[in-house]
Amino acid sequence: MLKIENLSLATAETLLQNFTYTFEDGKVYSLRAVNGGGKTTLLRSIASLRKVKSGKISFDGKPLVKCRDQLFFWESSEWFSKEVSARDYFKLIAGQWNSKQNIEQVISDWEMQSYANKPIGTYSLGMKQKTLIGLYEISDAKYLLMDEISNGLDEASRKILFDKIRKFKAQGKTIIITSHYKEDLSQIADVSLKLENKQIIEE
Repeated sequence: MLKIENLSLATAETLLQNFTYTFEDGKVYSLRAVNGGGKTTLLRSIASLRKVKSGKISFDGKPLVKCRDQLFFWESSEWFSKEVSARDYFKLIAGQWNSKQNIEQVISDWEMQSYANKPIGTYSLGMKQKTLIGLYEISDAKYLLMDEISNGLDEASRKILFDKIRKFKAQGKTIIITSHYKEDLSQIADVSLKLENKQIIEE
C-alpha cells in the first residue's frame, strides 16, 4: 500500500495542497491534469527525486529509503544514454533491482530482436518507448509509476502494454499512470484521478 499524508508540492506556485490518499495493492490508477499541472512532479516526489514542501509518503508503512527496489520510475526516453543498447539497460535494471525476470522474453514480447543490441540513439520513438516499458517489466517492482507510458505506441503495441499492465495488477502491484486524457486509460484503470485546484479527486 502506498500512503500519502498531507502532501504539499510547489514549484513556482503551489501544485498540491495537503493531499492525503491511499493507493491500494493490485489496482491501476490513472492520473490526469493539464500540461504543467503537476503530474510528473507528483511522480518525481513519490520516487524521492525531488523534495516535497511538506507531508509524508510511505510504502507498506516504510519510507522509500528502506525499500527502494520496491518502486520503479523511469520518467521518459530522454533519460536513456544514446550509446547504450536496450539489452544492456535490461541487464542493468535486473541487477540493480535484484530481479529474475526473463530478459529474452521481454525482448521477444516486444519484437525487439532486430535492434535490442544496437545503441538507443538509433531507435525510433516507438522503439525507445518499448525499451522504457520493458524496464518496468524487468524491474519486477511492486510500485510502478508510469508517466504517459503509451506515448509513441501504435495500436498493436498499446494492446500489448495494456495486457501487461493487467498482468502487473493480477500480481498485486500498484500502478499509477499519468495521461492528459481520461479516455486513454479508461479500459485498464480501476480508479481515475484528476489533479486540479491543488487537489487530486476521484472522477
